[in-house]
Amino acid sequence: MGGIRPPVIGLAGPSCAGKNAAGDILARRGFAVIDADKIAHEVLEELKNRILEEFREAAAEKSVSLLRQDGSLDRKALGSLLFADPALLARHESIVYPRITEILGRMIDENRERGVVINAALLHKTPILDRFDFLIFVDAWLPIRFVRALRRDKIPPKRVFHRFQSQKNLFAQYLLKNVDIQRVDNSTTVRALERKLAKLLSRRGY
Repeated sequence: MGGIRPPVIGLAGPSCAGKNAAGDILARRGFAVIDADKIAHEVLEELKNRILEEFREAAAEKSVSLLRQDGSLDRKALGSLLFADPALLARHESIVYPRITEILGRMIDENRERGVVINAALLHKTPILDRFDFLIFVDAWLPIRFVRALRRDKIPPKRVFHRFQSQKNLFAQYLLKNVDIQRVDNSTTVRALERKLAKLLSRRGY
């Protein structure tokens, strides 16, 4: 990356657009790629008791069990509950996002000299956005994302629809934050995505 200090990059985009593929490409270029979704899963377990208490009533009304047989939190069941109700989703985010932001900030500090990529769909909802030099927004044609979701997650189309609806106008949300954002289309191949990312970084001097 020459004499330029390695950047802190946000990597965002809607479900099944290809953020993970982009993250893999950036990792091969030497960046420390931090999967915020993985951290979110760890935070869910850390805050499990509080989440169960907060959503016990709503889950009972929908006949949803939030615990697996082994006692761990059933993230898919929780997701089915939250994505169907924006108010519940907002309550959930108010519980988990502060802790996620704290952990991400520490990980940026620990890897700052290497160059950091934070991979997460909903970065605009956290103050960590202010630490980015710029943000890469990976997108893809909606029907392609829909098929990818059905194949990857093995969930009913209705649940895919609810998930996509919860991320409606996601790009506009980042524009409202006045962040330096670069939109990259990933509707074709991984090789094409790699070329686009290489060109983007080259333009930035990395």
